[in-house]
Amino acid sequence: MAKGSKMADRIRSNVDKVRRNSKSELKSIPPHRHCVICRSVIKIDADPPVCSKQECIDKHRKNERSRKQLSILMYIFPAIAILLVILNVTQGGAA
Repeated sequence: MAKGSKMADRIRSNVDKVRRNSKSELKSIPPHRHCVICRSVIKIDADPPVCSKQECIDKHRKNERSRKQLSILMYIFPAIAILLVILNVTQGGAA
């Protein structure tokens, strides 16, 4: 049983060392962001939030364009449906 308790003490001391080291390392990392495409480190004030690689810039532009189109469609389709319902109701609903 003495062997097991020595092993447990070693594990606890190693865990304590790692915890102390990781806390001190976290304080030394400067504020930063990550590229939304490849996750590499970029400046915190980078706008758009992509790195300088051309493929990341192109993919971000494509994603933004798709996102904007989807937002527009999310407003247009319900508006058309509501307009059709209103027209159907005002014309008496006769089909």
